[in-house]
Amino acid sequence: MNKKILAFAILLLVTLACGVFAPPQPAQPGVETVVAATFQALTVAAPPTQTPVNGSVVSVNNVYFVVPTGIGNGAQAETIEAVPQSDDMPWWEIAPTYNKYHIQGYPLSGTFHSATIYVYPVNEYLQINEGMAEPFNTLKGIIAGQPVPENIPFLPAFNAAQIFHSNEQILSFQGGKGIRFLAQYGQDVSPINNQAIFYTFQGMTDDGAYYVSAILPVNAPFLAADSNPDSPLPPDGIPFDWQNFENITQHFDLVKQKLNAADSTDFNPALTSLDGLIQSIQIK
Repeated sequence: MNKKILAFAILLLVTLACGVFAPPQPAQPGVETVVAATFQALTVAAPPTQTPVNGSVVSVNNVYFVVPTGIGNGAQAETIEAVPQSDDMPWWEIAPTYNKYHIQGYPLSGTFHSATIYVYPVNEYLQINEGMAEPFNTLKGIIAGQPVPENIPFLPAFNAAQIFHSNEQILSFQGGKGIRFLAQYGQDVSPINNQAIFYTFQGMTDDGAYYVSAILPVNAPFLAADSNPDSPLPPDGIPFDWQNFENITQHFDLVKQKLNAADSTDFNPALTSLDGLIQSIQIK
């Protein structure tokens, strides 16, 4: 296959994936500047019936969770103000006021994503961005037991495509449920690597009032450190054919199989520890 045509096809695929939930919306005058108001997380006594995980308890903005020992030592809360639609505003940036929680002391550094928990009000999100109704309903279907789709709904929305997902598992938290999985997003063709891969949870409270998302970087011992072609691949790693991009599907499939077969403790941090953080979340 002509490589230029293939490269163009891949670029087109990624572009389409980036806009899969983009809604046709009328323009509104003006745009509100994003202003971040930062609050230091409070450390309080953990209710033993709700937070069986050992670690640092965070309680701020009516959101409670435990950062397990070895995962971090707390979290810093940040309130992001609403960004309404306008002529020059990309759809993925249109969002209501929501809260972010930056995990402090996370064991990995130098990753593309930082360890963060997000809490969005669902009704306010739909009022400001009607195009989110489709992914919200898809997530509800997954929680109800429907098959996991090729592209799992994901917040925060950003201009990149979901390259793969693996290690899917339904998890419950205090008053809600969702799906956790490993994923990597990108705008180009590159191997699955430790700089870009992350654990994520996408869920909702049982009353449908809040959407909970988490991005928590992970490392696997058989993945390359990053997407640099010169970076060494571990002896048991899955090669990426930089000369023949038509083989990328095989690379993704083989890595997914290896990730799915790996034990939770093969990852850093262990997936069970990250699951414990998610399961401790409570929103009031």
